[in-house]
Amino acid sequence: MTERALGPGLRLLLGLLGAVALGAGLLVGATELRVAYLGSPLLPTLAAALVCGVVALGGVRLLRGAIRGRIVVRRTRQRPRTR
Repeated sequence: MTERALGPGLRLLLGLLGAVALGAGLLVGATELRVAYLGSPLLPTLAAALVCGVVALGGVRLLRGAIRGRIVVRRTRQRPRTR
């Protein structure tokens, strides 16, 4: 795993995507919990709210990367480096 520095354009894009993911995760998660409170089947609604929580946490992680200006990446496959 290596860290890569981000330029200003990628930092802006990463911040925007993180903010959208965080907002959508919180909004949809809150809506799902409200629907569960109003009487919908409990298990599927709570499962959907859990998935929304994971999406919101992913948004937080993207925002952290945008603020720091660095992201951690891993090589998907090992290939020889060429010059």
